[in-house]
Amino acid sequence: MGFAVPVSPAHSLLLLNSYMRTDLLHGIHRHVHRMRDQNAAGSPIHHLADSIAHVVAAYDGINLFECVARNTLHIDPDFEFCPEPDYAHDIKLMKHHLCCLRRTIRDLASCD
Repeated sequence: MGFAVPVSPAHSLLLLNSYMRTDLLHGIHRHVHRMRDQNAAGSPIHHLADSIAHVVAAYDGINLFECVARNTLHIDPDFEFCPEPDYAHDIKLMKHHLCCLRRTIRDLASCD
């Protein structure tokens, strides 16, 4: 379900909160809040896309699975946490959401 196509920034964040397995999720939240607190230009969809891109850029390809912890917001509180595959899953999930958000941004821009 986490790989569903989000219909809004809030839906994307809900899916990420529910289906990310590691605490890399907190990096997305921190970056979104930082952008909001600094009154960064752009809409919520831009802020979320930028935040996901920031976290993916920081963690993709370096495989720091030993540095992550379990996502306490995961939809299934009893899932078995396995850092290495869960880390890889979350990178893939974030990339999926980033791609979907960027596609929506492009589609909205083409309507102007």
